[in-house]
Amino acid sequence: MASERVVYGTGPVGELLQKRARAVDVLYVQREDDKLAAVARQRGVDVEVRGRAELDALAGEGARHQGVVAITGAFEYADLDDVLDDVAARGATPLIVALDGVQDPHNLGAIVRSAYLLGAHAVVIPKDRAAGVTAVTTKSSAGATEHLPIAHVTNLVRALETMKQRDLWIAGVASHPDAKPIDQLDPTTPLCLVLGSEGKGIRRLVQKSCDFHVEIPMARTAVGSLNVSVAAAIALYELSRGRS
Repeated sequence: MASERVVYGTGPVGELLQKRARAVDVLYVQREDDKLAAVARQRGVDVEVRGRAELDALAGEGARHQGVVAITGAFEYADLDDVLDDVAARGATPLIVALDGVQDPHNLGAIVRSAYLLGAHAVVIPKDRAAGVTAVTTKSSAGATEHLPIAHVTNLVRALETMKQRDLWIAGVASHPDAKPIDQLDPTTPLCLVLGSEGKGIRRLVQKSCDFHVEIPMARTAVGSLNVSVAAAIALYELSRGRS
């Protein structure tokens, strides 16, 4: 069913049970004495023992489910305005990560994990031609998808304009004639970091919406640019040093 979502792996399932146990329809485990089975039962979740072959089929080919697979409802994406309202209510300086067409769910999951651990308030992704939150995304994020708001927007440029109206500065993380090193960016500024898709980078129309560009200096360039999830982690870490 389209309304169902599969979450697998001890880390992601553990975070799901911690954050949204009521949304879990059933937890399938390979071993009756699995620790997560006990946690699930304590929280009122149905637990059923299934063989490895069945868990393999549920999680998908090649998935490392570690003997636990949860069936839950469709992922609940956040509303961007609600996210910004919440950040303002807490008196925090906004830090948002916007992704322009990142299509690999592993990359999306890794970025969400870094964004959560390094203090970002949300990740913004477009609905079309981009990865959404899937079982692979959740696994790659180590369960961070269950904690960090992820906004699904129809038009990324319009979303960036919305953030500008809310006093955020839009910084494109990309090579650009006017780009300055990331360490020159004021970390105390309300910011949205924009990162582009694998291979193509930030689209021209999205680049025009950026107030400025920053880049990560590299000692060598023979193998090309950084992977987008690595670039996101480095940029977020650089900002976190000045925001903590």
